[in-house]
Amino acid sequence: MDKPDPPLRKRSPEDRRSWWLQASAASAGQTSFFQGSGADLELADLLVENAVGWMPVPLGVASGLIVNGKSYEVPLATEEPSVVAAVSFAASVAARSGGFTAGAADPVMRAQVFLEGAFSDAETRLEAHRSSLEAEARAHLASMESRGGGFRRLSLARLDLGIDVVVVRIDVDVRDAMGANLLNTLAEALSPSFEKALGGKKLMAILSNDASLRPAWAEVTLVVEAERARRIALASAVAMHDPQRAVTHNKGIMNGVAALALATANDTRALEAAIHSFASASGVYRGLSRWTAEGEVLKGRIDLPLALATVGGSVGLHPTARMALQLLGNPDSRRFCSLAAALGLAQNFSALNALTGDGIQKGHMALHGRRAAWQEKNP
Repeated sequence: MDKPDPPLRKRSPEDRRSWWLQASAASAGQTSFFQGSGADLELADLLVENAVGWMPVPLGVASGLIVNGKSYEVPLATEEPSVVAAVSFAASVAARSGGFTAGAADPVMRAQVFLEGAFSDAETRLEAHRSSLEAEARAHLASMESRGGGFRRLSLARLDLGIDVVVVRIDVDVRDAMGANLLNTLAEALSPSFEKALGGKKLMAILSNDASLRPAWAEVTLVVEAERARRIALASAVAMHDPQRAVTHNKGIMNGVAALALATANDTRALEAAIHSFASASGVYRGLSRWTAEGEVLKGRIDLPLALATVGGSVGLHPTARMALQLLGNPDSRRFCSLAAALGLAQNFSALNALTGDGIQKGHMALHGRRAAWQEKNP
């Protein structure tokens, strides 16, 4: 019988790199970029203005995260120590109970057109012109509709600003794309028709990065020592009632989610903005996860809006981002968002488990010692 391969944490960096190239089914071009010779200014100049080079971020892999019955090796790009180890630890605990269950809504995003000085009966006029306006929107979205996405809803709201400003909202299923360029182009293209039908003049036309129309969720049931379960559940309750604790609670969740987004060249700024807005939806900033305990049974759930793409934009341009998605089996957007939600809950469990146990500094300081030793040798 063949001897099983050692876990990644016990392999040398060189061996882990060889594993990555094989597991991600890297092409020759991706391999060249990943190993350094392909990281040139030509691609940098496509990704950012005034490009001068690259700022590499460490890329690690968290092992054995089971989501909906499938085991994933999860790529994480982060400069923070213990993030990869925390996910791997939570994954190993969850695996004993079958792993995480997760899901995500259809990837619907919203474009907004703000009109200043619209007619006082703009709401009535929208209904009168709805058929023609929706038909125009569908015409602009023909390519997306052919892929199962496209136009979903058209609505209007009047803003309480003391002057006449209305916002026309166009909801679009963007499929596997993040959809920013599509939605911005659509909003600008429809603006003249909105002005004509509803009155007023365009103030702005742009997508909203609020992703509350496409929530993702994850759940897990764990068996841990009863007192530990009780303390984790209590710590979760604290984050629902103390906004200052909730900020750090949610930051810990985002340690994993943002690292996955960065590894796949997704927009981390839009992601963070949407999630923290969602956490404040009640009027009080709250924790994104909830844990309950019954004896040794600890149950966790997380709900968060996720606008993560698997095609288009930088996701399609960056060779290492493509390798990361290949490692994950080239998921569609909904499966990818489900995985990200489970990842956030896993990260959260590890953080709360450490905080309510020996504290987080024990592990952090061990890693800090390794860094300090390296800095002494490399001043």
